[in-house]
Order: sequence, then structure tokens, then C-alpha cells
Amino acid sequence: MLSMLRSAGTVMIAASTVIGSDIQAQSKRPMTFEDFAAVRIVGGPQISPDGKSVIYTVRTTDVEGNKRKTESFIVSSSGGEPKRFPSADISMGEATWSPDGLKIAYTAGGQLWVIDANGSNPRQLTSLHGGASGPIWSPKGDKIAFVSAGYPECETDECNVAKAKQIAESQVKAIVTDRLLYRHWNAYGDGTKSHLYVVGLDGGAPKNLTPKANFHVPPPPFGGSEAYRFSPDGAEISYTAKDVGREEAWSTDIDVYIVPVSGGAATNITKGYKGSDYNAVYSPDGKSILFGSQERAGFESDQHRLMIYDRGSKTITQLVKGWDRDAYSYSYSPDGNIIYIGTVEASRNRLYALTKANGKWADRPVLVTGDKMNSSSFSFSADGKKVIWLADGVHTPGEIYSADLNGAALSNVAAITKENAGLLSQLQLNKAEEFWFKGAAADSVQGFVIKPPQFKEGEKFPVLLVIHGGPQVPFLDSWHQRWNFAMFAAGGFGVVFINPTGSPGYGQKFVDQVTKDWGGAAYQDLMLGLDAALANNPWMDSTRMGAAGGSYGGYMVNWINGNTNRFKALVNHAGVFNLENMYGATEEVWFTEYEFGGPYWNKSAMDGQYRRWSPHLYAGSMRTPTLVIHGELDYRVPLTEGLSAFTVLQRQNVDSKLIIFPDEGHWVTKPQNQRLWYGEFTGWFAKHLK
Repeated sequence: MLSMLRSAGTVMIAASTVIGSDIQAQSKRPMTFEDFAAVRIVGGPQISPDGKSVIYTVRTTDVEGNKRKTESFIVSSSGGEPKRFPSADISMGEATWSPDGLKIAYTAGGQLWVIDANGSNPRQLTSLHGGASGPIWSPKGDKIAFVSAGYPECETDECNVAKAKQIAESQVKAIVTDRLLYRHWNAYGDGTKSHLYVVGLDGGAPKNLTPKANFHVPPPPFGGSEAYRFSPDGAEISYTAKDVGREEAWSTDIDVYIVPVSGGAATNITKGYKGSDYNAVYSPDGKSILFGSQERAGFESDQHRLMIYDRGSKTITQLVKGWDRDAYSYSYSPDGNIIYIGTVEASRNRLYALTKANGKWADRPVLVTGDKMNSSSFSFSADGKKVIWLADGVHTPGEIYSADLNGAALSNVAAITKENAGLLSQLQLNKAEEFWFKGAAADSVQGFVIKPPQFKEGEKFPVLLVIHGGPQVPFLDSWHQRWNFAMFAAGGFGVVFINPTGSPGYGQKFVDQVTKDWGGAAYQDLMLGLDAALANNPWMDSTRMGAAGGSYGGYMVNWINGNTNRFKALVNHAGVFNLENMYGATEEVWFTEYEFGGPYWNKSAMDGQYRRWSPHLYAGSMRTPTLVIHGELDYRVPLTEGLSAFTVLQRQNVDSKLIIFPDEGHWVTKPQNQRLWYGEFTGWFAKHLK
């Protein structure tokens, strides 16, 4: 469920925006929603095998049309003017280079295509009823693996078409189920499963490598092409899947499988590992397979360990045991002597390099990216000498950077895209200023302060404490596409955000301490951090403060409302209100069972958790004006949680307001809904703090 009690965004790298003189700064203006919507969101960078070109996407927003469009561009890895690729009439998604760099596979219109690297000769390879997504190339470039949805009982696509037609034409739309996870994230299950396919470049019939499987490849709702990989000889493919039958809603037992590309029985190489195992990566020599692994069953926020499977002996070993960080991503250097690892550390996602000498892996990896950089979406040239990645910060949207790579050393670092330079030159966007303080457990806790764009020395400004979801998801120094700190500050507010107990990036012990203690140390850290920010920033007005949060952050807003009166206004987005009710209504039951020690009919869990940390038990003390926001399609924190909070406030005559988005889930993503969201958010705090 962390996958979305988290409201955190994609982790990326900070790129500085130079603001020259005070006069220049004063000539700039605060960001508006129209500016926010005008930001060109750069994504999916892929460097060509020869390291000379980069293909990437740009997503733009049409607010009045209430839609977004994604286009592809190509640019030299040394910089220059990007060009639309391949042309204005082709909308390309998930572009990926062939191993020889002569072709690009992509998706368009829900199907798989391939095109020559010069932009000519586009050819459609699939026409499956369930579509095609997530293409990856075989090492020889003669096959492409992808996933497509279909009914497990169907052996042909004609069967899928007929069954879908029968369901669509039926006048009965009832949901009938005999097992949990009948709905997930923001949609009810339709009976289809995402299966793994391979297809040749001749466009022949795709081969289903997981036929009749009553499970998804990759596991939903957010799995992608990182979940499957070809072996170096192209004869085998690994994939991640969760095949646990009716335990699907309360188990995190995900496994790594291998299957011949020609088809046949799959082998579970992580059988017996009861936590989550995922995203296998073959070594260049094909002798071993890396994969991520969480040891504790049912705990989705356990440490992401880096494991290595020996294909000869069929044994598994953990690497870097003494390194108290998560291996979120990993890839080999071409010679197999370095493993590049992506992790979160102290609010920034960083790249590390684990080296091998004399046949033995080092005990600890070394830092590759700089100490003050957020790094994501790394892509390496075939010879390993060139690398690109995305870079952003609280004060600047993401752009693509490139560098020369020599083992663990970067050189000639440079931005190769400037998609938002013109817009940023008009806006006053302030950097997040880092601070540390002593937390509830007498440990060091990290926080950030952002000055409002209207900041002037000697003036006082109201303050917003913004609280992250999860609870095991950190706030990052990044350009968030929903909870955007610059947008919050633009209303004339100082912004404080903190990574309290439970936040990753500070060691697993710090993460573990929030479990079974939801309103304890994390709440104390937030209050102590706010106190520290106020003490160090005399421009902050402690008499005009508000707090806002989504998901677990919304839970904390509810908890705050029942436990302190220091805030003049609150915003609760998709917040948990009644722990007992939440248990029975959320879809990923493993989350609540682990976090609270079991179901609520377990007396120990009931006495120690549900009846201790549930905000609804403090309803009689809730007196702070609160804006409650919820999506009707939110199945992670169901709508009734927001309705319950609003009812309590209204019944006690507390100034309160409810906004329901019938067409949104846990996240508010549609452009016009976002415009309303930000307008109401800022308006609520302006009403009560100004």
C-alpha cells in the first residue's frame, strides 16, 4: 500500500537556476497555475548504443482541452538543438534503441512498432486486442519482448475479442468475486491479466510466454519493462510475477522467474523467499542474475537488498550487506566489473558504483553523483563511457544531463536540454534550504525551508507545513508534478517540509520506527522540525501557520487536528481517518496488517494500534478549520475516509469544506481538476492565514 499512501514523485537530480542580481530577482514573478501547466515535462531519456544521440519525451498540458500530449525528440548527447522525432504526425511512446542502434522500438496507438533510427520506415508489429507496452530488445536485435492484456482462459486473440465483446454487450454490470483485490488502485479488475510476449521483427504472430497464467507480468499497478530481461545469449528471459492465488491481497510474495524464449515451463529462482523479489538483470557473461529482494513477508518498506543468483550453482548471495541503503535500481558495466546502484539518501536519489576486484565484490559502493544532486533515469552507452540522466530540483523542472563516465568518476557534466529555460527566466523560484535538527529519538532529522517568491527582509510571512505520504516515502528536493512546493510558496507562504521517522534514505532502522507508531515519533519529529525552522527563520510568522498532507500525510493532518491547536488551517487530501474502517475497505491488505500488527479482530493489534493511533478517536477535539479533498476512484484510501472526516467537522460546526473528484483516484491528475485543486488549496490558506 505504500505504493500509494505515498504521494511522492519520481526522484530526479537537482540542476541549479542561477539568479543573478537582486534587481533581476525582483523583476521575476511568482508562478501561477498557468505557468505550472506550461512546464514541459521531460522524461524517458535513452542514449543510443554509440553514445552519440539521445531520444526523449516531452509531455505538455492543454488545460482548456483537459488533456496532455507526449511527443518524442532526439538530440546530440553533447547538446544542440533537439529535433521532433520522427515527425509531427507520429506520437511515439516507450522508445528504445535496438542493440546495433539502427532501429527504435516504440508504442503508438496501443500497439508495438519499430522504425529506422533515421526516422523512416515505421512498421507495426502487433495488432493485439489487449494492446502492447513495455518493449525491450533481445541482445541480437531479432526479437522484442513486451506485455499485453488478455483473458487467462483464452489461447487466441480471437477468443479475447469475443469475450470482451460479450462483456461489453451485457446489460448486467455487476462485480462478482470470491476473492480479495477485486479492485486495485483506481479500477476494478476486468478479468484480464497482463502476459509476457515476444515477437520477431518480421511481424509474425507474437508468442505468449506466460499462457493461461492467472497473474500479471509485471505486478500492477506500477510495474513496467524493468520487470523482464533477456539473457545475454537471447535464449532465456526473466520476469517478475506474483503467483499466490487468493492470498494476493495480503501477501507481498513476489518472485523472479526464468523461461525459455522458445516457450515452455517457467522456473521460480526465488522460491522460498517470502518477501518481494523483483527486476532481474543478467550479468554480461550470463553467469549470474542480479535482483532486488525484501526479506520480511508482508512488509513493503523493508530494505531493498541487492542479491546475486549464480546460474551454475543455483545459489543466492546478498551483496553489500553492511550498506544500510536501498538498491532501488542496478545495472552492470559492459565488462561486468561494476554494478551501478540507484538509491535514495537524505532526500536525494544518488548513483553509486560497486566494484569487483580479483573476482570479489567490494563491501561498499562508492558515490558517483555529487553530494547535492538528485539523479534518476540513467542510461548508458554500449561501451559504458557515456551516461545521461534526468536532473531537477524544487526550484527547477527536469532536464537531461550528460557526462563522460570512467568507472565511478563523472567528467564533462553538462545539460543537453533546456526545454524550460524561457519559462524559468520569468519566474521567481527559490531553492529548498536544508536544515537538520534533533528528532524524537535524539537522532538527526532532515528538513527544508522554501522562502516565498515575495520574500523581503524584515517582513513576516505565513507558514505551511507540508507532510509526505507513505509513511515510508521521503520528500525529495525535486519538481513534484502534483504536490509542487514552488506552487505552494507562490501564494506568499513560507514552506516547510520534513522527512520524519519512517522516511527512507536514512537507514532501515529509521524506516522501521514508524510501523506500529503512526502518531508517535513521526508526529513529534514534525513538530520539532517546525520549531527548528521557526527558530532559524525569523521571517516566519508562528501565529499564522497551516499544515497539509496527502494519504499518510492526510492521516497526520487528521491526527494534528485532534492533538494540537497550533495551526489555524489544515488541508487533508485522501487522508486516513478511521483505522478499523480503513482495514476493511483498502485493497492492499498486507499494508494495514503489517503496519498495525494484524487485523483489527486481533486483540493485541486492536488494543495497541487501532484503538491507539486512529484519528477518529480524537474527533471531539477537532476544532481547526479543514479543507477535505478526496477522489471517488481512490481505492487505496477509500472515499469514506474523507467523508467521515468532513462529517465530524460539520457536525461540530468547525469551518470546513469538502471537495470530491468523481473522476480521480488517489492522485488528482486531470489538468482542470488540478487547477481547481490548487485554487482551493491556496484559497483556503489565504482565507485563514492572511
